[in-house]
Amino acid sequence: MSVVIRKLNGLWHLMVGSCQIRTPFPETQDRQLVVQYVRRAYPGARIFEHD
Repeated sequence: MSVVIRKLNGLWHLMVGSCQIRTPFPETQDRQLVVQYVRRAYPGARIFEHD
């Protein structure tokens, strides 16, 4: 499984497969916190980061 992390409309969003999931983190939040969130929610997923 792969997860793409993107900034969109002031929030961090996750693209998981064909689904877009909004996270509770504003884009001013540190990206590393979002990566930790993804690792807990989707263990073993490959994480790609886009701006």
